[in-house]
Amino acid sequence: MMNSLPDNNMLLERTPDLVAADLDGELVMMNAEAGRYYGISGVGARAFELLESPISFEGLVETITHEYDVETDKCRRDLQAFVQELMANGLVRQAN
Repeated sequence: MMNSLPDNNMLLERTPDLVAADLDGELVMMNAEAGRYYGISGVGARAFELLESPISFEGLVETITHEYDVETDKCRRDLQAFVQELMANGLVRQAN
């Protein structure tokens, strides 16, 4: 499993066997393989929604900075940490 920071052009996507549902504005996911539940809200839920189809890390940054009032550098730093955590928990992977 890859735990390093994502390369700007690396295509990322949700792990295919992940089950996700919106519960009152919070995205709740279950990694069936690990038997664990996760919850994401706010900007994180939007970023995770974008990962439904393969998208580059830079594409994530561009979309989030366009849709939310956030500076590009801060967005990039926050998304790097977020994506790294998602990858470490098996929720996101490098797209083939």
